Amino acid sequence: MASPELQSKVTQLTAKIEGDLTSMMDEIERLKLRPLGRKMHTCIISCYDKAGKNGRKEQIEQCSQQCQIPYQTAGNATQQEITNFQNRLNRAMMQCNDDAQGMVTPDMQDDPRKMKRVEDSLLKCLEGAIQNSNGGLKPMRQRIESHMS
Repeated sequence: MASPELQSKVTQLTAKIEGDLTSMMDEIERLKLRPLGRKMHTCIISCYDKAGKNGRKEQIEQCSQQCQIPYQTAGNATQQEITNFQNRLNRAMMQCNDDAQGMVTPDMQDDPRKMKRVEDSLLKCLEGAIQNSNGGLKPMRQRIESHMS
């Protein structure tokens, strides 16, 4: 149903939001997750230092697991936020598709002008969905960073 022109525009729109999301996640990884990971490894090293040569293996393992909790919590929260973001965007785009399909009547299939209007409506809806999703990146970043202390 979709013309090559529409497919190209949709590809451009999705590439933009994917690029914005990737850029934000790269920055979070560099500025927040890496220091948190470094802190985790430093903490684990201190577990070994505290145990020395006479400490019990279980003591080191328990200490190491405690050191990993902040990093794991941040990673889990980050993954959950990304999943939620992608799900919201997918639902919005599916709604746009459903709305466009609902506009099509049997007589329109052979009328390029009418189909162009449906495609224009679909594109406008998709642009709005992506713009709304892009507006959600900053709050999502704040939620992710709130899990990183």
